Amino acid sequence: MPNDAVFNQSGQPLYTEQVNTYIAPAIDSLPEADAAISGLLFAIPFASTVTTSAPLVIQLFNPADRGRTAYVSRVTASSATAAVTLTLLRNATVTGSIGTPVNFNFGSSVTSVMTARTATAAPTGSPDTLASLLLAAGPLIVDYNGRIIVPPGSSLTLSVTIASGSSAATGSINWWEY
Repeated sequence: MPNDAVFNQSGQPLYTEQVNTYIAPAIDSLPEADAAISGLLFAIPFASTVTTSAPLVIQLFNPADRGRTAYVSRVTASSATAAVTLTLLRNATVTGSIGTPVNFNFGSSVTSVMTARTATAAPTGSPDTLASLLLAAGPLIVDYNGRIIVPPGSSLTLSVTIASGSSAATGSINWWEY
């Protein structure tokens, strides 16, 4: 196995170069931009007061019969106080209200095929923990850019909890579908 340098050099197998960009410019963009233009970039936001017995929970569930896959673009959360924990779970069980995902293309009539739930009760089941972050007061934005993939029959759950007291909190999961 070659010991190739991590930098993009012309002798390496991944070398790319844009030429003649003045006459024929190339445009590079993130997948989210194309998804938004196509009307396939969505979010489910939720705000609540978090207590020890009432976490903020958002679930993105991809039903097995819908024929699309969700690619998680971004997860956001914020808290009015410190010592709040954000946890991302795979395949948790959530009972709560079904929310309507928001399309980031305001001119599009496309609706999400995913089921979005919000709740103030802890997730159950035997989920796998993908990430657990201790939040300071203020916002947190984690860009995944499609690196979390939710295939049909799977779910991603965001849970914001507090060890003691209470705090105003918000959360959001952004994704595109294909």
